[in-house]
Amino acid sequence: MKMKMSAQNMDRKGRKHGREIVRSFLVLLTAAFLLASCSEEDDMPEPITVLTSLNEYTSIDETTGVIYVEDLPGSVGNTFASGHVPVFYNLENYEIINPYNDEDILLELPEEQRLSIDWDVAFTSIYNSYVRPNNGSVESNPAYGGEGKGSMIVIDALFDELDLAPSDEEFDAFMAKQSASGWEDFPPGDKGWYFYSLDSHIMSAISGVTIVIKTPEGNYAKMEMSSLYLGSPENPTVNTPAPYFTFRYFLQSNGSRDLRTQ
Repeated sequence: MKMKMSAQNMDRKGRKHGREIVRSFLVLLTAAFLLASCSEEDDMPEPITVLTSLNEYTSIDETTGVIYVEDLPGSVGNTFASGHVPVFYNLENYEIINPYNDEDILLELPEEQRLSIDWDVAFTSIYNSYVRPNNGSVESNPAYGGEGKGSMIVIDALFDELDLAPSDEEFDAFMAKQSASGWEDFPPGDKGWYFYSLDSHIMSAISGVTIVIKTPEGNYAKMEMSSLYLGSPENPTVNTPAPYFTFRYFLQSNGSRDLRTQ
């Protein structure tokens, strides 16, 4: 009887040991699979963005609808001393609406158009570096006295990860404090899209900052400013030609707050 019980115990121990071996093998197999998967993901190249040209300076990613603007000339030829002509941009038509002279020099926008809703964003002030919405109720806005009711807000968020436009209350709260975005913390407390060095006198775009625009027609757009220097060099100097706008944006033309681009 004792021998029989001992044999049974040995049999149970053997089966238990076998199960433990199988479990250990499965754990190792799963770990190896996960490591291989991670390695394959790490080795996978970044998706390639294929752009379709819209005009000389503008292209579109037709998969996401993101519009890329590169080296679009602003008030080129002017200086801090001479002042820069405000540049008025239509997001839907992806173009500057200012007139030009025979030498392709940007001219002032006629008052009738400046007070209209023909434009969505104005690039103003020194080197056209301040972004403003079309809002006729803000005294410092070039649309002051006009019919535009556009607004803006600057958010610490990656462009592609910003999926939803803020509420009207958030827009109103931001506009009550500041109505343009340019040099970070100038005026003090303002949220800008670039740092300015008083030593090198160079503007550097701030990573992870997205400007959300509400257009005069009530549509929402998100914008990421990259550079105001020709060719978007990594290390521009005071002699690098400016302003040449390089930025990307996505316009949701159906009036919804959906700003997904992934």
